[in-house]
Amino acid sequence: MNVLITGGTGLLGRALIATMPPGTRVSVVHRREYHLDKSVGTQFILDLADEKRVRDLFVRRQFDAVIHAAGIASVDYVEQHYEEAWRSNMTATEHILDAVHKQDVRFVYISSNAVFDGRHAPYRENDPVNPVNKYGQIKAECERIVKRRCPEAAIVRPILMYGWPFSHGRPNPATWIIERLQSGERVNVVTDVQENPLWFYQCAEAIWRTIDWKIAGTIHVAGRDMVNRYEFARLVAQVFGLDETLIHAVDSSYFPALAARPANTSFVTERMEQELELKPLSLEEGLGRMRSLASGMSVLYSHGST
Repeated sequence: MNVLITGGTGLLGRALIATMPPGTRVSVVHRREYHLDKSVGTQFILDLADEKRVRDLFVRRQFDAVIHAAGIASVDYVEQHYEEAWRSNMTATEHILDAVHKQDVRFVYISSNAVFDGRHAPYRENDPVNPVNKYGQIKAECERIVKRRCPEAAIVRPILMYGWPFSHGRPNPATWIIERLQSGERVNVVTDVQENPLWFYQCAEAIWRTIDWKIAGTIHVAGRDMVNRYEFARLVAQVFGLDETLIHAVDSSYFPALAARPANTSFVTERMEQELELKPLSLEEGLGRMRSLASGMSVLYSHGST
């Protein structure tokens, strides 16, 4: 199976590469130049908002499946740079859909829990979307166009993924906490935002099964435990043997400059459990795997030009 992963140098991309099924050949698309370990697969550096370059890629290469995980995903950055974020997410998705339609390709779109307003948790896949920030609005629009133009596609909604990124990757909630506690810094963490955090390898496993088993429609992928960010941070400290006393509880009003966050976007995971046959990991299990993985972890990408 020949699979194209857009945004393959992100956190999810790393998990997908690490867990790809035997016999799978992966091609990775990203915008910036990183040194790529040749054992991973083929690297394409291009802007997915460039229609001609996307079309040319699909003319030159045949893919059995596309996992579309690319796009600016920083909630606060999107709030201040909406046009750039729209181009990175919506325009790129339209170009990928154009190319996929011309070939017999399985398409998986990676969405977000940000499509919900956080007032009616836990959420099922068919619950109405009502985003509270611009990032959520863009992801909801991308979902609509995917459903309209590619009804056989799968839309996977992960929630608060954590794990070890590539060396160039941006921090996620777990690594952000670890880095600051290791530096002896005070950490202020909100108590009024709740999710069920997701170990990144389990998200990748769900996506590979979605492709292999030809699952269509929207699928929620999440961990077992619903916690607020403060509880999450404390458990990270406990599992990694760090100083919990540096973690301080605040509410969202403490960060007035940040974009609005939905209060509780936790997921119902029945479809994940029944159709993908995956039992969501507890937060303690996932963080334990993260700690175990650290010792044998290899870095596949690093900064630099090719």
